[in-house]
Amino acid sequence: MSLAHSTGPERWPTHRLLSIAARLDELRINRNLTHLGLTKGSLDVLESVADLEPVTVSDLATLLCVSKQSLGRVVRRLQGLGFLSRERSGDRRYTDIRLTHHGRKVLATAEAAVDRLSQDRPDSESALRGDLERYIRGIRM
Repeated sequence: MSLAHSTGPERWPTHRLLSIAARLDELRINRNLTHLGLTKGSLDVLESVADLEPVTVSDLATLLCVSKQSLGRVVRRLQGLGFLSRERSGDRRYTDIRLTHHGRKVLATAEAAVDRLSQDRPDSESALRGDLERYIRGIRM
């Protein structure tokens, strides 16, 4: 079946709408972050570290709904770029993750780039955001 003959989004189930909308948004954001060495996923990590620091990989993985192994690779890459630091916590079994000064600067630049993307459609994005917040809260319960 060619794309021209496929059914439109109005007939898709919710899970497909969410999935495709997320992928399209991620691609759009990725195109605007590549010059910083970031992806949408790594931006999520930097923002979460900024919100929670110091934070462990386990806590980040739980928050972001990803495996510790996948997150560990992203954290190591961000650390290699000089955006994150890792140090042993008071409890020697855990490593605390923090933003570096350079990481804070890159995060601010990345957030400004993503904010500019949102300004293209402020009303529709605001309505979608409210719906998604309620949807996520309902599923996490």
